[in-house]
Amino acid sequence: MDTSTIWAKSGDAAGGAYLPLSLHLIDVACCADAILDLEPESTRERMGACLGLPWEQARPWVLLLVACHDIGKACAPFQAKWAAGRTAIEAGGLRFPPAVDTHINHAWVSQAYLEEELTHCGWPSALATLAADAVGCHHGERAGESRLSHLRDNRYVWQDSVWAQARDLLFKALLGLFKPGLPPPRECLDGPDFMLLSGLTSFADWIGSSEVHFPFGNLTDCQDLEGWWKTRLVAANEALASIGWSPRTPLFHTDLDFQEVFQFPPRPLQEAVAQAVETVSGPCVLLVEAPMGEGKTEAAFFAHGQLQRRFGHRGLYVALPTKATGNAMFARTIAFITQQAPERTVDLQLLHGATELNERFQELRQISILDPEGEGRMRAGEWFTHRKRALLSEYGVGTVDQALLPILPVRHQFVRLWGLANRVVIFDEIHAYDTYTGTLMIHLIQWLVALGSSVVLLSATLPPKIRRCLASILGASMPDEETPYPRLTVIQSGNVHQVHFEADPNRRRTLQVQAISADLTSIQAALECRLGSRGYALALLNTVQRAQALYSLYPAGEPILVGEVQVGKRLPDGTEVLLFHARFPADLRQIRENHVIETFGKKATRTTRRILIATQVAEQSLDLDFDLMLTDLAPIDLILQRAGRLWRHERENRPAKTPILLIAGLEGPEPPSFGTPLWWGAVYREDVLLRTWALLKNRDSLTLPDEIDTLVMAVYEDGVPIPDSLIPRLDVAIQESLGKGYAERTKALMATIGSPDDSSWNDPSRYIKADEDEPGLHPSLRALTRLGDESVTVIPIRDSEDFHPAQIPSAPQARAWSLRSLSLSRKQIVKQLQAQGIPEGWQQSSLLRHSYPMHLDAEGRWHENPLVHLDEALGLVFETKEVH
Repeated sequence: MDTSTIWAKSGDAAGGAYLPLSLHLIDVACCADAILDLEPESTRERMGACLGLPWEQARPWVLLLVACHDIGKACAPFQAKWAAGRTAIEAGGLRFPPAVDTHINHAWVSQAYLEEELTHCGWPSALATLAADAVGCHHGERAGESRLSHLRDNRYVWQDSVWAQARDLLFKALLGLFKPGLPPPRECLDGPDFMLLSGLTSFADWIGSSEVHFPFGNLTDCQDLEGWWKTRLVAANEALASIGWSPRTPLFHTDLDFQEVFQFPPRPLQEAVAQAVETVSGPCVLLVEAPMGEGKTEAAFFAHGQLQRRFGHRGLYVALPTKATGNAMFARTIAFITQQAPERTVDLQLLHGATELNERFQELRQISILDPEGEGRMRAGEWFTHRKRALLSEYGVGTVDQALLPILPVRHQFVRLWGLANRVVIFDEIHAYDTYTGTLMIHLIQWLVALGSSVVLLSATLPPKIRRCLASILGASMPDEETPYPRLTVIQSGNVHQVHFEADPNRRRTLQVQAISADLTSIQAALECRLGSRGYALALLNTVQRAQALYSLYPAGEPILVGEVQVGKRLPDGTEVLLFHARFPADLRQIRENHVIETFGKKATRTTRRILIATQVAEQSLDLDFDLMLTDLAPIDLILQRAGRLWRHERENRPAKTPILLIAGLEGPEPPSFGTPLWWGAVYREDVLLRTWALLKNRDSLTLPDEIDTLVMAVYEDGVPIPDSLIPRLDVAIQESLGKGYAERTKALMATIGSPDDSSWNDPSRYIKADEDEPGLHPSLRALTRLGDESVTVIPIRDSEDFHPAQIPSAPQARAWSLRSLSLSRKQIVKQLQAQGIPEGWQQSSLLRHSYPMHLDAEGRWHENPLVHLDEALGLVFETKEVH
């Protein structure tokens, strides 16, 4: 029987060249070998541990497994898909039935066959079953037992002895090439083992399927598989080099101290982290709780470098709560890597939904396109910009959403999880997430630790229950009496160690707390009378609608332009008023974000009086500095976080003697017991708002950072005296919060792939068939990283634009439209847009196929609802009678 006629990849429909299956199987194994050869030794050791063997003994088995990913293509239904190759196949001694259903999943045929053959090779049954499953799901979808049984019952797929003989010949050829030794001693794969093996298989298959680097071979090549292996191993390394997959070597080659890395002496926080990473015995979880501006980011970067050097971690991913904070951290990461490895080629990816608008990232992409093999340059390899591949890059910065996708049951989630394995993963601003997203994050950390990663968590303020939860997932407990704030908590399996360090005394601030009414006219008056000449003020409001309304209270003035884009207005007295929130089209929002950072950042030159009106987009991670701050009433930890933007840096000649924090909603009568909406209870937990109100109602000052931990503990650990008249309402709010929290935790746990510590991950029915953003996917099947009202992506289209629903937009036009997208979640508008549908032409565009056009008239009003309009100065406006 001649198996060389069995094809893996075919030429054109009329005939021509093809790639024999035996050669393709070797190509992909070559890629797996080349990938792992460029990895740190720790990665190879971990892959060997999957089978319970040292790497050198495990390597032949791993390569055999990966090679067999497509052995199921040796069956009549698959080979019948290419009519031009059928004659040659039949001439080689293989037959086809008169009629055959070609709709089979060849990867599952591979899985069923490999499971049996591994058992024949002496593998334990459970180990063979899961190893074959890991290989068989390389197209992103796992097969349940019923589907495998159906395959085995198909006479043309499984029971035809001629095709079974062909698979046997191919398998024996691979055994002869790789020459594995004794069967692995492991009885079964656990969850992390499965994810590593399946992720490697898919990654290698993606590389090995490139016809550019792996052109079709000749039939004579099938006679010399060892020669083919040597040739294609060279091709595999060339292919990896072309996409920017370089040797995974640490940034710190020697044991550097903090000052050698950053050229300034460490602060107490940074010294504590530096000492901790030198004493831990292996990958760990570091939790840093410290005031804003204490240098947590530099401490995290240093921890990454030392942990990478000591334990062979393969790279870094920094996860942040928003796109804006991701953009800011991206710039800082570039500076850090460039400083530490100026001569090294490093791939750095930015992962969020608006990377097209980040100029620095686009510059790195151009470098990789124009100079794909250039040495000693920072780059963003084009291959990794695909959403499923981005986490494979050595370095990455992005939103927490991208980091959470690996534990959600979407197609190829295991590739993403493989990308985060054996990495250092930094989570910044971890207090920013609700119960649902926070539960997912804890679940992700559990997987990361099981995959050999180290995790660094940064927060200025953190409720105690989160620390307890983090300790519990590593089999440890927090001490009954915790170390005082600010503190570093080091968690390893079964062990917790805490260290207190002193906050920078130069950053100690006593803030004057002044209560004002929540109505917008009072807010405007308070800002006007308290902000001196050349002063900078931030008004941070809890909703976009309030921010727009406050901005509109200021009189018309001269537009402040960045290019042709209006970002604010200059009032007759010279005061500049700017507006920043998330309801601007993406391109305009990016321009505003850049202008805000430039205008209110550390190095900004203060030449006039300025007021920034913003929402939560200015709450976290942006290095902004204000003389006066107003905030709507919010949970205490968020108020303290917002206050971190007040007098953030040392400056001379501030327009006030002390920093003033105005809190809108503190002034006025006591909240009613029932019946009246409580401030922003629709945005934040009502019980936390009530306790925060009671805590701050009679405070005239806050001393930071001294009181941060005490204040947060009081609110979240039931330590605030509540007026008797409000206790009934608080009791109801607590019960509602407990119920909502339980529901969100349950929903989060049900949304994941399961736990790495038990068998819950091994349920193929948990995994959906579609990609996470598949158009038309039922809401119950969507992979949600955050809860909230259903949202849609909208692209404003003016009547004057050349739009035709059935026409597929050109690439430049599609890109131009996609750059102005924005996300909306208002229920009635979402329903109207979904009823309208996505245009037929847009469905054929990769950039637009998930977006809905919003058709606007010459005045910017939406044809479907004139109360919705796009205003250049205000963003998208929903007109209502009242502003809440």
